[in-house]
Amino acid sequence: MGKRRKPKPKTYELEIESLSHEGRGIAHLDEKVIFVSGALPGEKVLADRSFSRAKFEEADVKEVLRPAANRITPKCAVFGICGGCSFQHLSSEDQIQAKQAWLEDAFLGQAKTQPKHWLAPLQAQSWGYRRKARLGVRFVAKKDKVLVGFREKKSGWIANMDRCEVLHASIGEHLVELGSAIEKLSIKSQVPQIEVAVAQNSTVLILRHLEPLTEQDEQILLACANDLNVTFYTQSGGADTVKPLDKPAVLTYSHPDHDIEMEFLPTDFTQVNFKLNQKMINLAIQLLDLNENDEVIDLFCGLGNFTLPMAKYAKHVVGVEGDLGLIERAKYNAEKNNITNTNFYKADLFKEVEGFEWFRGKTYNKALIDPARSGAIEIVDLLPKLGVERLVYVSCNPATLARDTAKLIELGYKLDTAGVMDMFPQTAHVESIALFTQ
Repeated sequence: MGKRRKPKPKTYELEIESLSHEGRGIAHLDEKVIFVSGALPGEKVLADRSFSRAKFEEADVKEVLRPAANRITPKCAVFGICGGCSFQHLSSEDQIQAKQAWLEDAFLGQAKTQPKHWLAPLQAQSWGYRRKARLGVRFVAKKDKVLVGFREKKSGWIANMDRCEVLHASIGEHLVELGSAIEKLSIKSQVPQIEVAVAQNSTVLILRHLEPLTEQDEQILLACANDLNVTFYTQSGGADTVKPLDKPAVLTYSHPDHDIEMEFLPTDFTQVNFKLNQKMINLAIQLLDLNENDEVIDLFCGLGNFTLPMAKYAKHVVGVEGDLGLIERAKYNAEKNNITNTNFYKADLFKEVEGFEWFRGKTYNKALIDPARSGAIEIVDLLPKLGVERLVYVSCNPATLARDTAKLIELGYKLDTAGVMDMFPQTAHVESIALFTQ
């Protein structure tokens, strides 16, 4: 792909007609489509062009000349500059309605269908919910200051932010203190990022550093950790170099409705919004209509986030995941929670799997799949061979969900129920859930 060249400066007045699937306003001018960040349908805006191609351009709102009736004042002082959020100028209720419309469009556009039943949107926390994040760190020599935060839109620079409204308060309210501590390090210009992992019981910050920490540096970080009630881990190279600066933290989250506590490592994938995750688990169990005779398979099971709660209501649940570390911790969590009717297997679900023990000669009447953004087209082809009659598909990408829906319909499944879940409020990210039956 060629380098993105900055176009000649241009400011134009635009009438915003609709909202794109990335949360940008859509306008037309001189037979071109203009995608305008920060604009809403029904608005008249002045916008500065940021990118240009033959058939479309991109722009950023400079001034709102006629605001939409549903425009609200963003909560964050750096909204529009920071690339972490794109939707704070809409209420949480309007955001989820927009996401619902995008999901509907995806189903109609790619699968030529809609569900028999639409679920009410699932929502929980809208602010201070985000428990996993990668924050940029930069020492700005001219200001003799270390900035910690998300990167600016379309830029490698770090947004100059004092706080983050979507990050969990244990870190979102302490960006300045964290930056001040890093300013004291001898290698302050060699710290590019911090990985955040917030559990129910503690907060871990993984400090990426390109040069070794001195003993004094370590003491500075330990003092900061004590002040902020966090635990520092360090990372000097690849993922295998992540280690606690002092004592390791035991990170947990829970499924209170199912009396389950999950342990995880700071580097493990976990859902960012714990309260929404709890509601999502309950909804998945409800949609699957689990009973004591069910044989269930959970594909892309991760830590067993769905597997272990489902096991409380089914005869037997098998979890399959490509990451061996996650499989090991899923087994540990099953044992820790005295759940004995589960088995976990490692397998790359994007490759040939029919020879594996968990597949060969086995049948499962119900299934749950929760793939990455690329979807699960390789595995949905095999669901009829496994005898799956009822499937819950959790998706983080409406486009690949709709693509896979078309394949499932071709295989004889019906799209029974679907809806959106607000896992990432204030952003254009769409999480959804769908039930397929035979």
